[in-house]
Amino acid sequence: MLNFLKKIFTKQEIPEEKIDLNELNNCLDQKTKPLFENLDNNINQVTNKISNEKEKVEKNLEILKNAQLQNPKIPERVKTIMEGNRAAFIKKVSFFFNNIDFEYNNHNEILEKCNKTKNEIDSLGKGTARSYQILNEFFAREAEHIAANIKNIENYSNEIKNSIKNSKISVIEKIKNDIVDIQNKIKLKENLTNNLKNKKNNLENNKNKKLETENKINKTKSGQDYTNYNNLLEEKNNAGAKLNDIENKLFHDFSVLEKAFKKYAKIAFENEKLILEYLNNPIIALIKDNEFKIIKILDSLKNAIERDELELDEKKKVKATEKINELDGVYFNKLKEDYKNTKKRTNDIKFGIETNNSKKELDSLNTELNNINQNMENLDNNIANTNNELEKINIEKLKKDLQNEINDTINTKVTVL
Repeated sequence: MLNFLKKIFTKQEIPEEKIDLNELNNCLDQKTKPLFENLDNNINQVTNKISNEKEKVEKNLEILKNAQLQNPKIPERVKTIMEGNRAAFIKKVSFFFNNIDFEYNNHNEILEKCNKTKNEIDSLGKGTARSYQILNEFFAREAEHIAANIKNIENYSNEIKNSIKNSKISVIEKIKNDIVDIQNKIKLKENLTNNLKNKKNNLENNKNKKLETENKINKTKSGQDYTNYNNLLEEKNNAGAKLNDIENKLFHDFSVLEKAFKKYAKIAFENEKLILEYLNNPIIALIKDNEFKIIKILDSLKNAIERDELELDEKKKVKATEKINELDGVYFNKLKEDYKNTKKRTNDIKFGIETNNSKKELDSLNTELNNINQNMENLDNNIANTNNELEKINIEKLKKDLQNEINDTINTKVTVL
């Protein structure tokens, strides 16, 4: 007796089951099979009641159709109105019951049919409200029986919905979806892990390539060809500075004569174009002036100044005359030769720079190095993003939550592997 009482009051320990995630769906189907069978039995019982109700309403509609007025002496107009509403009411109710269908392949389908039935009942109520009100004046009992048939269909539909709701199948469907979700996340994590490994290997390869490229750059810079390249660069800068000096000097010279030249150009029509060229860009004008016509023009300008043909003030006369005396043939010839020689040397230097092998090699290596650095930066960002994605996927937690959900739903003790 004591042992019997112990069994009654002692909580039975549920044995633990360790189930692989990939086998969990089959296991869940087996464990929930009785639940679904019981649900389907309940639904079938209700659908049988619905079938019986359809048979009852057929009889009740026939009774209503053949019902005779208790007071046959009512006016013909009223009879006509009654007959019209009776026929309309019977037609709409018959159409509703003939189209009731609760056959189903799955529980979501029958839930949709229950919701559809409710909407159709609401629509039927609105569509027959006037007819029902009139019939109730003449055939109250018969009309009430049909209304009860419709109400019973509504109740049966709600009973099916409540059976499904209380059966936990929605929770079970969620569990199945969670199983698929975890399986997908496991695959995703595997793909991300492999992807991360490939990216890290790729990053390591790029680091090695960077080191090799930097060594090649250093080797190239230590060669004689690169020294020659740097020397050419320095010479190019010096030549450029010399050209600027010549241009600036000549520009300054003609700036001193600008006012005098502009006035002189108005009276020296034959030389006006050349004068304006020298004032606009003296070095270009000098290079084009192969006959040094500017020397004769300067002599004529000097004479015009001395004859006071240009109406310059005394100070400008003196300054212009002094500058003209400086600008003789020797001066222009030397300046022109220096500029042409320096320009030619500049072009030679540019060609030497452009054809320098170390320069070409360095350009190629620097482009390669920039590409490697960009690849490494992209890989670093991708690796960081992938690590962040991996940190978000906690498979063990997902499995733990899943097994708790299963255990709470079907009263079992499952450990998901």
